Amino acid sequence: MVDKKLPSNLTRRQFLILSGQGALALAFLSACGAQPTAAPEAPAKKEEAASSGEQAAPAKAPVELEFLAWGDPADIEAWDKLSKLYMERNPNVTIKVTSVADPNANFYPKLQTAIAGGTPPNISSFQGWEWQIYADNGVLAPIDDYIKRDNFTAPYPEGVSSIEVSTRRNGKRYLIPLQLGTMVLFYAKKPFDEAGIPYPTDDMTLEEFLDIAQKLTNTSGDNKMFGYQANGSWFRDIQWIRSTGKQEFDELVDPKKAQFNQSEIVEILQLVAYDVYHKLKISPTPADLEGGANTIETGNAAMKYEGPWFFGRLNSPELREQGKQIEFDVVLMPKVTDPDRPHRGWAEGIALPKSDKVDEAWDFAHFMASEEGDKIYSETTGRIPNSFDLIESFWIPTIKERFGVENGKAFIEAFKRSEVDVIGGIPRSKMWSEVVKPVGYDPMLGGSATAAEVLPKVDEELQKLLDDYWASAG
Repeated sequence: MVDKKLPSNLTRRQFLILSGQGALALAFLSACGAQPTAAPEAPAKKEEAASSGEQAAPAKAPVELEFLAWGDPADIEAWDKLSKLYMERNPNVTIKVTSVADPNANFYPKLQTAIAGGTPPNISSFQGWEWQIYADNGVLAPIDDYIKRDNFTAPYPEGVSSIEVSTRRNGKRYLIPLQLGTMVLFYAKKPFDEAGIPYPTDDMTLEEFLDIAQKLTNTSGDNKMFGYQANGSWFRDIQWIRSTGKQEFDELVDPKKAQFNQSEIVEILQLVAYDVYHKLKISPTPADLEGGANTIETGNAAMKYEGPWFFGRLNSPELREQGKQIEFDVVLMPKVTDPDRPHRGWAEGIALPKSDKVDEAWDFAHFMASEEGDKIYSETTGRIPNSFDLIESFWIPTIKERFGVENGKAFIEAFKRSEVDVIGGIPRSKMWSEVVKPVGYDPMLGGSATAAEVLPKVDEELQKLLDDYWASAG
């Protein structure tokens, strides 16, 4: 399934349409020089001068690298540290970092605009499920030769499916992981302490979770407290879906059939995308959240499904100095019906658009993903490092000291159980923005339709996208 060969005859117009950026198609097709330069093979590293008597090597030519990067505040700080350190050691290199917030709404459209204009960045951030269409259309440089040359194997452990399908496509490696992603249940300690309720455990069942959330919910006064802050999106509910033993597609890599409308998925999405808001009323609605109110960060929700990038929003040395921290810890998501209890899992990092600077771009990317660079990235952002050795030896002690996380091993256990979201020629972001959100989640969150009413329509519209894609792919 991982190296399954796909037809590769999509046109650039089809690429932009499938990416959700059809308006850019004409600009892409007409742009001078828009076709990326082929990536050169990784050259052998030059040997250092054998003795001081040899003639000194000429000064290296100046190089400027464009890096289009995630724009979360913690990420921006990490990019600043990493680029400054690299430039200090490589004075001929200038790294220009452009940070863009909100991957689905802003980042990928900006990347596609740059590609359409013939000015792709030399390095680009990517989620583990979004880069594949760029590789399928020849935009990205494969990095297998560089990995082999530099013996850079730590981020690619054998036998870990979530990493494999997040980094490889059609037998070639493209993604350079900076982090391993998974999500667990965060809980704020104060509401539990005040109610005299024991903290959640890794063995908590769905029934126990709902009981706790109901006991902690109190919205009668001015200072509301919700037992659970639901995420209100399909990709944040994928763990709930998979915990039933079912999945939304026939295959998680290159799906051909949409299958949201299974009774188990209908039941769980009715609970987590409708009932928690409108029937049980244990979660703040979108209206409750307006202006940033009634969240776990403000102390008005007790539990939330999140990832390590969320640590700094709750408890950090800076927040503790200000007395504004939310003391918290984490546990695995509740048990539903699948005894394996799959959690979401993926690799996330950077890839190299084809250009005449792939060698130089690889050197900087390799530094960021090296043990030294990844420690800087992980320590700054709180995110899980790209190798299991670093997770055990470095990350777990670091997040305990910096963010107060006692149960860091929950993330390791979650990743061992992990499955990817969905990977293929139609990006997950397109499925969400064009079908799953407007047809499914908007009516459920708004209380105007149930899961049983909207999920058949979701399947119908997603199937059209899949059928059109496979027809165009030949």
